[in-house]
Amino acid sequence: MARTVRFAVIAAVAAAALALVSCTPKAETPKPQPKVAPPAIAQEGTLTVGVDLATPPYAGTDGGRIAGLDVDVATALAAKLGLGVRFVDVPPSEAATALAKAEVDAVMSVPFDPRSLARVSLAGTYVNDAPAFFVATDSTASVVPSLTVQAVGSQKIGVQTESLAYWLLLDELGEQQLTEFETLREALDALSSGDVDIVAGDAIVGAYIVRDIPTLHFAGLVAPATPLAVAVAAENTELSDAIRAALDELAADGALTQARRTWLGALPEFAADGSEDATTTP
Repeated sequence: MARTVRFAVIAAVAAAALALVSCTPKAETPKPQPKVAPPAIAQEGTLTVGVDLATPPYAGTDGGRIAGLDVDVATALAAKLGLGVRFVDVPPSEAATALAKAEVDAVMSVPFDPRSLARVSLAGTYVNDAPAFFVATDSTASVVPSLTVQAVGSQKIGVQTESLAYWLLLDELGEQQLTEFETLREALDALSSGDVDIVAGDAIVGAYIVRDIPTLHFAGLVAPATPLAVAVAAENTELSDAIRAALDELAADGALTQARRTWLGALPEFAADGSEDATTTP
């Protein structure tokens, strides 16, 4: 219940922030001209975007309203293109299929890696993610995020079953040091109660969860970060170019940083391999 209430609160704050960005009088603001049109997008005047509604804070629903980091970025992106926005539930793993069937124009949070590049066009990145460590303290004081796999010693580590962090640590440390949980939330609750010494899991999802638990802190990366990108159909160069330019504008005017801060709080920005910062577009 607490997570649901807080998701609604953050969603309201995010909506207010977006409203402030565009709160100039309508009489002084001419209606923006769309920068892309069919066939680059399926519907005239609207960017149809796939988001993963099952994975807050990327996206989720509360009271029938869709909100999240990807929702904020996609909404701002569509505005830069002079378009409205419509959301469809599409996990990143199904991006290529949804794009090939023209169910969506773009999909958020697709990893910028060779496997993705072989199936879709990655128009630009907007945030970096990684498997990360989280630790508990006796107070709300911040923690220097310097923990590494080599430094965990024999401490008991909580992980979500079959997550990326699980497979990486299983290979590095062996099964005996890992305690498995069905969800990252359950692992972090166990960390809070002292049942495990460390938790390893998705940095973005974990950072969102620990905002409920002020004695839990991001403590370092399990492995290098990967940029997350906006994917479009491989042949859709017009939309890809337009999205890339719009993301560059959003990075320059601070909108990407604001969206990240709204949903992830104090989680530091970490560079990915081949990326100078979390808002660099390829």
